Parts: sequence; C-alpha cells; structure tokens
Amino acid sequence: MKNLNISFFLLLICISGFVNSCASYAPRNNKLSVVLSKTQQAITGLEEKIIKSKEDELIQVYSKLNKKSEELFPLLKKCNDKYALTTEYIKTLQETEKILRNMVKEYETLPDKIFILDAISQDYDAKLQTIKNTAKNDATTKIKVIVNSNEEEGFFVFGKLSYEQGQDIKRFRFNQPTQNAVQDFVPGYYLFWLEKEDRIGEPELHLIMSNAGEEEKTLVLKTPKL
Repeated sequence: MKNLNISFFLLLICISGFVNSCASYAPRNNKLSVVLSKTQQAITGLEEKIIKSKEDELIQVYSKLNKKSEELFPLLKKCNDKYALTTEYIKTLQETEKILRNMVKEYETLPDKIFILDAISQDYDAKLQTIKNTAKNDATTKIKVIVNSNEEEGFFVFGKLSYEQGQDIKRFRFNQPTQNAVQDFVPGYYLFWLEKEDRIGEPELHLIMSNAGEEEKTLVLKTPKL
C-alpha cells in the first residue's frame, strides 16, 4: 500500500510538470513561416545576379547575409513554436523581406546594394545574438531604448530601419522629447536622429541588441546645429 501511494505521488508530480511546461507555450504566429519562405526566395533570387557581377565586396556581403539567415531562421522557428513572435517582431522581418524582394526586381538600377545587404546582415545578427543571450533563448525580447541629446534638451527623436537610409521615411517617433525619450524596440539595426523646429540632425546607425541579457540601451545623439 505504501509503494502504491509513492507511485501515485510520483505520477502526480509528472502530470503537474507536464501541465506546467505546456502552460509556458503560446500559440505560434502563423505569419512567420510565410515571411521566412518569401525572404529565402528573395535571397536565392539575388545569388545569380550577384555572382554574375563579379564584384568581390558585393559577393562577400551577400555570403555574410546568406550565412546569417541560415543561422537565424531555424532559431526564429523554434522561438515561434515555443513563445510566439510578437506582431512588432514579425513586422521588422516583413520589411526586410520587402526590401530584398525589391532588390531582385530593381537590381540593375538599385544603388547602395552593398550597404543594404550589409545592414540587413547586421540586423539579423543583432536578432541572432539577442536570442542566444536571453535566459530563455527567445525572440520576444523588447529592448528599452533611452535617447538623450548631447548638448541641449527638448529634441524629438525619430527613427527608421538601417537599410532605409536615403529614404524619406519616419518609421518611429518617441513619445517624449529628450531627455525623457524612451521606447521599446525589437532587436535590430536602426537609424535614429533628433529634430526641433527647423533643426534636423544627421541619422546615426545603432545596433539595438541584448548583450549578456540586459534589455536596456542608452543612446546619446548629436544635437543638430543652429
């Protein structure tokens, strides 16, 4: 009878552990597989064009991007199965897919191909390293970005994705001006700048990622000149 009670107790522990482990899992975001599939098609579509160019630097940055995507995409799928990627996270991946697809279509006339591919590669690497550095190895981390201006206060902070450099886009605007500008960002590679009235600062490139688990990054941007 004593052995029976012990067996029953052990069974309850097993059942409890199973239930608790399942409770930590969330429904996956079904958009991820489509986004990653389209992105991979675009990357593959660029390969022949880039090889034909015989430009060593372009070939190198393409190879780097391809390698990063091969590392990142399987991890994103695992994270999505376990915790479900956020809508914001998926949106950044969708924008990357769009720019790569556009590169395939507009390849012959598109300037700054090296910069775009390198920027996407660094964006992917920021996401990859953050997954590796978080305690749960998940991709849902939001990095709190705090922006200050280096000389005077009261500037509004704007931002966009790194590979949108040269495009007239204001994708992000912090709700508060410096020195109280704080906003959460998906890990990645971004451009941030300051504006006040007719004073507009130069966009500055910044990697937003988690190192050793921290989820906060403070930036001090250059104040636009009068």
